[in-house]
Amino acid sequence: MATQPEIADAATLLRSLTRNVPGVIYRCALDTDWTMQLIGEEIERITGYPASDFIHNRVRTYASLIHDDDRARVERDVFDAVAAGRPFELEYRVTTAGGEQRWVLERGCQADGGKWLDGIIFDITERRRFEETARRAEAEAAVARELTESRRRIVRAGDEARRRIERDLHDGAQQAFVCARLTLRSAQQLVADDPEAAAELLAATQEHLDTGLSDLRDLAHGIHPVQLAAAGVGAAIGTLQSRAPIPITLVDELTERLPADVEAALYFSCAEAIANAVKHSGAETIFVRLGRIDGSAFADVVDDGAGGASLDGGTGLRGLNDRVAALSGTLSVDSPPGVGTRLSVRIPVSGG
Repeated sequence: MATQPEIADAATLLRSLTRNVPGVIYRCALDTDWTMQLIGEEIERITGYPASDFIHNRVRTYASLIHDDDRARVERDVFDAVAAGRPFELEYRVTTAGGEQRWVLERGCQADGGKWLDGIIFDITERRRFEETARRAEAEAAVARELTESRRRIVRAGDEARRRIERDLHDGAQQAFVCARLTLRSAQQLVADDPEAAAELLAATQEHLDTGLSDLRDLAHGIHPVQLAAAGVGAAIGTLQSRAPIPITLVDELTERLPADVEAALYFSCAEAIANAVKHSGAETIFVRLGRIDGSAFADVVDDGAGGASLDGGTGLRGLNDRVAALSGTLSVDSPPGVGTRLSVRIPVSGG
């Protein structure tokens, strides 16, 4: 049995620890109020309430300080640890006398045959703030990196588009017009001596001119369809609908015109999805829906093809993703293998 001097020395040591340890030493009951038998003076620096307030719940319970969103978790984790016979360690928020939220780290275990919990509470608010600042900085850096890469992709896509237009002009319309020029020149040379041959050459010239004009119309349609500027995204997709080799069901719920850049993004997204379905998926039907919801314009393109598409699968969808992102929109692809593909575009529109 401990002597009176030993008991006095232990009490002195306990008081010294509660004053000087950089944390709140406590002993509390194993109840949902965490009724304090002993609690260190450091609790006043953390919460603004004196330690005496919590002894036997004289003024307030320690549980009343725990943030409403954390209280049930704290209770569950502590009681689970006690039931398992192991120490516990958890982080949660407390509300101070001034209404501020502070983060604490609590470590504890059962004591005295399970009647009490002994532990220590540390103020980790600054650490949590630093971690949150670091997380935000990393998130902002990731956004900046993606923005830089997106800009690079847009520039590369623009360069490739210009090269494609140049190739298409050279291999298509330009060749047709060169042929038309040659046959016209030959016809001019024969018109006096051999009118019949000249007429044949003029007919060939007409064919070359028609071919060249058709190539130019197709090229211009790929750059910016006439119907898109004239009548909107629904009408432009209607043109694709009439040309497609498989049935396309179009549900156009747009009741008014959208900004030109939004219409272009929706149209080219749908055009790419339709082209992919026709060329690669083996789809038999395509469904397109246009409309507005919750302040955004949207386009959904669904096919019943082979699936397996992804934003990383090619430059077409990635370029569209960059285009939509530049308008603060989102483009998503849901394409389980063997089930089909759904491409969804959402773009914020003011006044919607």
